[in-house]
Amino acid sequence: MKRDQYIPHEVSMRNTSEVMNLIENEGMAGYGIYWALMEYLRTQDDYTGDVRILKTLARQLKTSVERLERILNDYGLFEWVDDTFLSRKLNSAMKPLENKRKAMEARSCNDHATTVQRNARNSLNVNNDVSLSKVKESKEENTPSISSSAAEAAAESKPVKYVPAWEQYVDSLQQDEQWKELMAMRTGLKKDFYTLYPRIVENFKRHVRMLGNEGRILSPSDAKHYFCFFLDPGSVTFKKLWEELHKPIDKGKYKFEDRDPTTGERSYCGIPIPSDAPPRPNNQAVWNNGKWVY
Repeated sequence: MKRDQYIPHEVSMRNTSEVMNLIENEGMAGYGIYWALMEYLRTQDDYTGDVRILKTLARQLKTSVERLERILNDYGLFEWVDDTFLSRKLNSAMKPLENKRKAMEARSCNDHATTVQRNARNSLNVNNDVSLSKVKESKEENTPSISSSAAEAAAESKPVKYVPAWEQYVDSLQQDEQWKELMAMRTGLKKDFYTLYPRIVENFKRHVRMLGNEGRILSPSDAKHYFCFFLDPGSVTFKKLWEELHKPIDKGKYKFEDRDPTTGERSYCGIPIPSDAPPRPNNQAVWNNGKWVY
């Protein structure tokens, strides 16, 4: 069973006063609806549901909206907060899993940091050996080769940019063409999905960071599951994404360039532009020998 489909289910759950009262008034069908609502909440951000989904849930469960509202309101099994609802029981049951995921994420970060530090030390040792060798050669040959060697050694010792494990799982979806095809159809963006994909990923990552849900993505499967709900055409997140994607992009002084929304790298006609280069002055300009030529 996939981790993102798991809900702890106590065998004594049916013997609680709230559930017994539910079954007494709604029958076992009401008990089934209760667990269907719990399953729905399990797939939502922060395990919180949107009341606007009740009509859809009612159709899926072959019941009425009035009955759903009665089960949500009358038996002490759920709580309403503005236009959302949640289950304290579910939140409490999922807490150990959340803690376990956070611990695994922390271990992953620590392991990565340890690896980076070890590589940095090894690189420093190698660079020191190279520098000493070059100094010795310089003294013997009396040639000014030390500065160039030191520059090369310094360039090699630049630290590797750390990318959190959860971001790597999200980035790995770029290679899953079948999944992207399904998402293109699900969102209704179709061919535009592929063009907009970098911006969609950027918005998704920003959404994850904003809610502090990095610890919920522990595998490519987790990333797919979370991304799928983020792109649900009926969700608030998709509505906001749609508005963001259809905003006109103001490039300002960089209007004659392209910029990778994920890395920030600049380019024109597929040709990279150095990060410290001035803005491309027009559509005819070509970067050559450290300056724009046109």
